[in-house]
Amino acid sequence: MAAQDTPADVRAPTGPEARRAAEMERWRQRSKRIIFYRRALPWSMLAIVVAVAGWVGLRAYLSARQGDVAAATSAIHMTNPKFYGRDQKGRSFQLAAKDAVRDVKDANLVTLNEPGMTLDTGGKAPIKVEGGMGTYREDSKQLLIVGGVRFQDGRGSDFRSETASVDTQAGVVSGEKSVVGHGPLGQITASSYAVHDNGARVLFRGNVHVHTQGQ
Repeated sequence: MAAQDTPADVRAPTGPEARRAAEMERWRQRSKRIIFYRRALPWSMLAIVVAVAGWVGLRAYLSARQGDVAAATSAIHMTNPKFYGRDQKGRSFQLAAKDAVRDVKDANLVTLNEPGMTLDTGGKAPIKVEGGMGTYREDSKQLLIVGGVRFQDGRGSDFRSETASVDTQAGVVSGEKSVVGHGPLGQITASSYAVHDNGARVLFRGNVHVHTQGQ
């Protein structure tokens, strides 16, 4: 039987050739990394720029929204406000106060501190109504005063009560609380009152007592 040839051993290159091969491999790997970074760096920078711009825009949007919310939820304060108008007959009126706050949800509703209303300001006998607190509707020109109400009709009448409802358009001042004061006839007390047509008629109702002058 013929003897088979023994295959020669396959060995990795050694010596200078091996070192050159290793260096070439390292160079190829480094070249690949350099190429990758050269391509990735511009995209990374672009992503950073986009992220920063997006964050700045988001911050600006949030700040604007916060400003809108703050404005929407902040009441409007007024110092020494004055409101003017005319009634159904063209007579002017004026409403003033120490300070006021416009309602956040209803822009026509104003809360007043120490309000004072004058009806028929250009007339011979203007009516004056004042008190501690009040609410005024600019759309309907209705005023409600509560606490320490004082009413003067310009004809010598001076009354005190706890409430006064003023319909500026009809020229009517009324109150459902007790009223006490004096007029041309003398001292008057009653459970309620109503002043019509800017003081032309004054009506008292409920437990009316009149102490005329000279008695």
